Amino acid sequence: MRVLHAPTRPTLSWAAEDPTVAVGAGPIGIAFTPSGRYAYVADNGGDTVSVIDTAALATVATIPGFSGPVGVAITPSGTRAYVSNASAGSVSVVDIATNALTGPAIPVGSSPFELAVTPDGTRVYVANHGDGTVSVIDTATNTVTSAPIPVGAAPNGVAVTPDGTQVYVSDQSGAAVSVISTATNTVTATVPVGSGPIGVAVAPDGTRVYVANNGSGTVSVIDTATNTVTSAPIPVGTSPAGAVRSPDGTQIWVVNFGSNSVSVISTATNTVTATYAVGTQPSRAAITPNGQATYVTNNGAGTVSVIEFLGVAPDQGPTTGGTVVTINGVNLAGATAVHFGSKLATITGDTPNQITVISPPGTGVVDVTVTTPGGTSNTAPFYYIGPPTPTSISPNAGPVSGGTTVTITGYGLATATGVTFGTTTVRPTSTSETQLTVTAPAGVAGTVPVTVTTAGGTADALTYTYTAAPTPTSISPNAGPVSGGTAATVTGAALATTDQVTLAGTPVPFSVVSDTTVTLTTPPGAPGPADLTVTTAGGTTTLPGAFSYIPAATV
Repeated sequence: MRVLHAPTRPTLSWAAEDPTVAVGAGPIGIAFTPSGRYAYVADNGGDTVSVIDTAALATVATIPGFSGPVGVAITPSGTRAYVSNASAGSVSVVDIATNALTGPAIPVGSSPFELAVTPDGTRVYVANHGDGTVSVIDTATNTVTSAPIPVGAAPNGVAVTPDGTQVYVSDQSGAAVSVISTATNTVTATVPVGSGPIGVAVAPDGTRVYVANNGSGTVSVIDTATNTVTSAPIPVGTSPAGAVRSPDGTQIWVVNFGSNSVSVISTATNTVTATYAVGTQPSRAAITPNGQATYVTNNGAGTVSVIEFLGVAPDQGPTTGGTVVTINGVNLAGATAVHFGSKLATITGDTPNQITVISPPGTGVVDVTVTTPGGTSNTAPFYYIGPPTPTSISPNAGPVSGGTTVTITGYGLATATGVTFGTTTVRPTSTSETQLTVTAPAGVAGTVPVTVTTAGGTADALTYTYTAAPTPTSISPNAGPVSGGTAATVTGAALATTDQVTLAGTPVPFSVVSDTTVTLTTPPGAPGPADLTVTTAGGTTTLPGAFSYIPAATV
């Protein structure tokens, strides 16, 4: 008899965009601050720790002073990072506020690898890979407070249960996991797992522990109530190393060092639901506290891959439709319909983890759903944005060299991604619903249209005038008394937007007659030649010694 299984319901949950962030050589460990704003990366080959700004997706600091760093753990308060120095048998402490080392390194066992902070932040458990022990650091004094705890051979990964009562340590050379009671700091159980276990991840409810078996390409699942393996090993990629759980506990992400990928395990079914390619020799991973992105250290590339959780990307577009939208999730193959609210989108591509569509016309916020033979998915929002309405630009002129800060006001500007001056597009430096600022690019003399592009479309109702630098050539008369009062005429080119004239640095009253003529009255001055300076929207030009002040005659 053949058993027929119902198709699985599609789920919109995450997407893999894969920007990379350059860090130091040979990165391994990674941890986030509690806010998720910064990630700290142990650059094992560079003896540094790199600090990634997750908003900018860039390394913003590099902290020196380590020795073969491997693991990173950050206290729940977000004030300190603990970094294991595998080459020095110690743990260094970083002050998060200053990104500086605080005090001397803390001596632990031989070749410390991974480490973990207890949920209350009072202790750090350190796996000493070289001598088969675990050290315990008191974070109040930053000292080791008990004798080393003997575990199995070559301990590597460390994880603490959410209630802080047990620590699970992978014994890489012992094909087992040691269970430590934090009440007594003794091993209470040894659980056989697969070959070469490394990464350890505990479910949020503390009921299960997932162990990445580097030597067998599998993940073992331990029931913490009985400390036994409760299911068949889960096949993943080649040489799995790091393992991390999602904040909601629905997924375990396993880093496959040998196949340059990460496997995503559903904790509901204990099966791999997706695999994503990352950089060379990925080693460890961390998921942002809000669950919106996974960061993977690429040991062989000196980079960190960023996998962002985006059900629908982009999640906004113009009311006219026509946006190419990528929908990410699981069980999406064989999609029969994709709805944006009540309207059908045009499907252009379909795989088990990704669908591409063309958005239909619409307004407001609508729910996106995918329908397959397995049913209809959960919803993800899509925002229809109206076209922008720019109403004014200030200033509306500037030099051909560019560099002028320009403010555009109007409506619907919050999603602006580009402002085009003639044919040159630049990104806004700040945006709001009614205002954006942008730095004008270089251009050629003349007036050009200014186009604002947002998620809702484009508008080109404004203009900007590029003005050449002024070219004063002479002043007539070119001499007068030191008492001032001489009526003079400046001639030249590009003088129409003159907004200041000075003689010897002193502003003088003036009138613009034409683009080639400005009249002025000289102020009092010191005997001798005086520089004439003309400032316009196109810049500032000085004519050295253009006017001479003549002293009064004496008898």
